[in-house]
Amino acid sequence: MAEPRTSTRRRLLEVGQHEVYLHGFQGASLGVILARAEVTKGAFFHHFASKVQFGYSLVDEVLAEMIAVQWVAPLAASDDVLETIGVEFERGIEVLQAQRPILGCPLNNLAQEMNPLDAGFRKRTTRVFEMWRDSYQRGLMRAQQQGSVAADIDIADTAQALVAQIEGVLSLARNSQDPDTLVAGARGLRRYLSLLRAS
Repeated sequence: MAEPRTSTRRRLLEVGQHEVYLHGFQGASLGVILARAEVTKGAFFHHFASKVQFGYSLVDEVLAEMIAVQWVAPLAASDDVLETIGVEFERGIEVLQAQRPILGCPLNNLAQEMNPLDAGFRKRTTRVFEMWRDSYQRGLMRAQQQGSVAADIDIADTAQALVAQIEGVLSLARNSQDPDTLVAGARGLRRYLSLLRAS
């Protein structure tokens, strides 16, 4: 029985994301992606018009899904938003601590590489960052209304600061290749979160 088209497409995206995460978008080899996915060049171009369109799909589907799973869904279901942010970040750094090399955040890596070069990447990665930030904003607003987050904090600024703090930690760890950078970053995030909690 023939394999469903969606299965081939998804396999290409998953393998491609791994290659892009390791080597960057420009450094990722289409030949390696095809070999690892066990897919022909014709099949690739059946699903994606070009490597750039493939990259756009990585952002729209794989990276957006990653952010939704790590942040959007847990925060939407959370009874303690500040604790959920701390726990989810710590879960993420457990994975990164085991990496060699430490690769950091795949969304930020791709944005840093491609956004200055291509408006399509910039638009798409910005949309994913906004989804992440907005999930914090909704959660913090709900927590503020419930009285667990301080009434005097600016929700929009705080949501932006949290994304920036997390991305900063991951970028520093990628630069230093020192797992202790991640541990220190988690401690710093916990301290910041404690300052947001209502007395």
